[in-house]
Amino acid sequence: MVANEYRNKEDEINSAPGDNNFAIDLTDQTGDLVGLFDVAHREILYLSSSFPTYLGLSVEAVHKNPSIIRKKLYPEDADKLFQMFVSASMFPSEFEYRVKGEKDRWFRTTIIPIINSDGIVTKKISFTRDVSYWKKRELFELNSIQMDLLGEIAAAFAHEIRNPLTTIKGFLQLMSQDKANPYEQIILQETEKIESIISEFLMLAQPYPKFDFAMVDINEIVNDIFDTISQEAAQNKIEIFITLGMTIPPVFGSPVQIRQALLNLVKNAVQSMPSSGGKIYISVASVAGFVSIKIKDGGKGISPEKLDRLGIPNYSNKENGAGLGIMISRQIIRNHQGSIRFTSEIGKGTTVEVLLPSADVSANYDEL
Repeated sequence: MVANEYRNKEDEINSAPGDNNFAIDLTDQTGDLVGLFDVAHREILYLSSSFPTYLGLSVEAVHKNPSIIRKKLYPEDADKLFQMFVSASMFPSEFEYRVKGEKDRWFRTTIIPIINSDGIVTKKISFTRDVSYWKKRELFELNSIQMDLLGEIAAAFAHEIRNPLTTIKGFLQLMSQDKANPYEQIILQETEKIESIISEFLMLAQPYPKFDFAMVDINEIVNDIFDTISQEAAQNKIEIFITLGMTIPPVFGSPVQIRQALLNLVKNAVQSMPSSGGKIYISVASVAGFVSIKIKDGGKGISPEKLDRLGIPNYSNKENGAGLGIMISRQIIRNHQGSIRFTSEIGKGTTVEVLLPSADVSANYDEL
């Protein structure tokens, strides 16, 4: 709808009986975005002045070209939201969706139909609210519940398999004394791989055992990971550059677990690189009571919707992956009172930052 028509609509509202100026002022003052939509003509009649704050678009620009709203939304969300407005349904509806930006935000729109005396829906009034904080909190709590449940299942599963596997491995070791049989050696190696996977599952278990916690030198662990992964990286034409911090405080934790978490993330970076190769940068720094480990790859990047789902059980950004690596890494870092944050851009790669509290901060946590 053009600007002149928008002004005519305001004149129509202002000339109607009652204190409508007060109603317009009220919608402009509320924190919600209020809109009025004409169903028959499929046009926006009114938007409150808070609209630019929500979408970064002026009210006038939207009235001239309503389709520009679509550019701010993901296609599937835009289609569903549009259908809710043009639908002749006489029932209120509600929808949560994301708005694109430097960081995606979550919004919830409630749509209420206005029905004329003939029982026909002529207009719809909408109320939109930024629910990003509550959505992220909800997703965090849901993920925590899933991780706790998965930890219990993983522990039970691993213990049930480990007992017979130990027996099988023992007999295989007795049988493999005959070096002339290569198949026995292969079976033993594969059995050890299964045992390693079971150990990874046990990393998800709660409560987390702290019997092997010690002062950990992150620089030393990063150097060890570089030595472990460098040959595989070279075979894939990948160069890995590491920058170690000069005065990095120790971290109180399990050196084996922390190494496993970081190694999983570095392997993900290597596997995300194109077939032509590229560069991966790993850096260690001290940041306000925490030790920061950043891993930056030059891969294809991850879309925002997929980025939000990393670490969710049974989800992977890789074609044949199960998401176990990131899930285990996240749980290990979480059990060390740390955090993992992913940032990515399509075509430019992904950066993951791990923050672990320095030893003195960890001690303070245990006292709380």
